[in-house]
Amino acid sequence: MNEGGEPRALAPASTALEHAQAVSRALTDAARRARLSMRARSAYRGDAFQTRRGTKLLRIMTISLFVLMVAIPDLVVTVYYGLIASGQYVSEAKFTVSSGIIPKTDGVGLVTGVPPMLIVQDTQVVTNYIQSRTMVEQLERTVGLRDAYSSRSIDWWARFRKDRPIERFTDYWTKMCSATISLPAGIVTLTVRAFNPEDAKRIADEVVTLSEDLINNLNERMRRDTVLAAERDMQQAAQQLGKARMQMEFERNAQGVIDVGQASSAISDLVSQLEADLLKAKGEYQTQIRYVSEDAPQIRVLKSRIAAMQSQLEQTKARLTQGGQSASAAADKTLAGKMPKFAELELEERIAEKRYALAVAAVDTARMMSERRTLYLHEIVAPALPAEAKYPKRLLSIGVTFLASLVGWGLTIAAMAFVRNHMA
Repeated sequence: MNEGGEPRALAPASTALEHAQAVSRALTDAARRARLSMRARSAYRGDAFQTRRGTKLLRIMTISLFVLMVAIPDLVVTVYYGLIASGQYVSEAKFTVSSGIIPKTDGVGLVTGVPPMLIVQDTQVVTNYIQSRTMVEQLERTVGLRDAYSSRSIDWWARFRKDRPIERFTDYWTKMCSATISLPAGIVTLTVRAFNPEDAKRIADEVVTLSEDLINNLNERMRRDTVLAAERDMQQAAQQLGKARMQMEFERNAQGVIDVGQASSAISDLVSQLEADLLKAKGEYQTQIRYVSEDAPQIRVLKSRIAAMQSQLEQTKARLTQGGQSASAAADKTLAGKMPKFAELELEERIAEKRYALAVAAVDTARMMSERRTLYLHEIVAPALPAEAKYPKRLLSIGVTFLASLVGWGLTIAAMAFVRNHMA
């Protein structure tokens, strides 16, 4: 035994027991902590994130919407553009519409360099005609446009149904054909899409030909209208001139005067001559009365001659002017009264002659201008036979569809989660 009265052989046993108890407590603490950790994780998994109503429904809807909004559309688009979609070939042409007359640059053109308004309007007439129903009808008669876009070899989505009305076909044509104007040069760029190269070039060639025919028809119409308008004005001027001359002739016959001016001049000369003869006779009378009595025969003859000359002078003056009468009476009997009316008729006749001369000159100018073309279609780039299909953009279409569907699906899921969190 040791100093405490205990045997020395029991000391190792006591130490081992304590060690075992320590290990037991450590294992118990570890087991308790493990149980607490598992209970906490179990409680965490079982809180609102797992027990909230609709979690399973949300998961199902997420997967369903992904299939409906992403997988199926992308699969359909990939199959269509990768295996089914028909290639579309593009034939391009470039031309300008210009005037044969040197245009005057307007104020806007001086600042911006844009062509004059008339040239821009003529170009827009052509571009609108290209995408019009009239163009579609013309192309149907010349190149069989409806057959080119309704062939069975074209995929069902891109081809046009042959039995649909012309209005729908015109809308379809505006998608397959475009005509744009690039300023300030005013160049028209024409692009025609078809499902084989030959059709694209053939249709583009016919569109350019029909556009040039339109320009020629506009030229012919302008020439015809200009000449007809000038000839119509000339006919009206000729009728007015004939009417003025007939009125003058009627008045001359009614008044018995061919030319008032010449008649007035002749009468004025006669009056001057009579006045001179009268003064001479009076002078002779005054001279002879000094030497011969008034009863002498030569004096009586001289007095009779003076009286006759004076009477003739008064009558002649009365033909020019009529003193002491009303204006209407003077207008009917005297040349002075007739002169205003004849002057008015002569003025009308001169105006009619001047207008007729101008109308004749206008007709000559219109006929000369009608021999010149006022509008031209200059083809810069002729339609060429395309070598490869330019449309559809297969990879681009597939990529855009995938990105758009993915963004749409993500936004939809985010909105659903936002609503669910606020309703919980």
